[in-house]
Amino acid sequence: MTAHPIYLYISMSLRTHTMADIESLKSLAREVADAVQRQVRQEHAAHFSTFGQEICMGADGTVTQRIDKVAEEAALEVIGQEVNVLSEEAGFIDNGRDYTLVLDPVDGTRNAVNGIPFYCTSIAIGRERLSDVVYGLVRNLPTGDTYWAEKEQGAYLNGCPIRAHAARQVPIYILVLGDSGNETTYRMADRHNIRSLGAAALEICLVAAGAADLYLQGKDHLRVTDIAASTLILREAGGEVFDARGKVLDMSLNLEERSSVLAAATPAVLEAIR
Repeated sequence: MTAHPIYLYISMSLRTHTMADIESLKSLAREVADAVQRQVRQEHAAHFSTFGQEICMGADGTVTQRIDKVAEEAALEVIGQEVNVLSEEAGFIDNGRDYTLVLDPVDGTRNAVNGIPFYCTSIAIGRERLSDVVYGLVRNLPTGDTYWAEKEQGAYLNGCPIRAHAARQVPIYILVLGDSGNETTYRMADRHNIRSLGAAALEICLVAAGAADLYLQGKDHLRVTDIAASTLILREAGGEVFDARGKVLDMSLNLEERSSVLAAATPAVLEAIR
């Protein structure tokens, strides 16, 4: 593939970590996804009516619901002290490691508590910034569909390579509307073929897999935990992720920073909405 200038992103070295270290972290990420999916399915079968029970306030400043807590506890039990953790509910857990596992136990909680089968767990492995994430995995928890990517190794869905769509006669745009929408998203909604699905990580993965052409969250609402894995997946699939102002997106691995997100399959899609 010939790189387009706006699709270049920083290639960070693995520094002191060996390939064996990275393989171990990749295996850990897959084990975490398996554990979360297993626990969430068990809870869905036995206690679905309590999914939306409010438990506490999460480290990200939003209410933690029971499904979020159940999923995070399953993940943390697997992770142990093998890697640092940044999670929406628990915050940053410093285990003295070089790498951090960036975790959103359940992205699309509102879908989950209402029985809408479109929510996921999102897991990324990086050091300090979005641009140095080396591995990302997003699993649709109700279906088991798994998107993953390793830096400079391509992107995959259920083990099959995926590419962002090169051309579509009638583009499909995924927009965040409601309170998170803005003038741009509502103007686009009047003119285009629109979806609004409620789980950012999965929605960006749909762009990576060629099912949609663009995802847009117009306001500065998303944290790195929401998008760390799916950003790498889309970039490895040939797309790119910007903020809503068109700047290539990079964020620190913390819960303080928020951003708008514009995830585009191709430069042509980006130019069309401009």
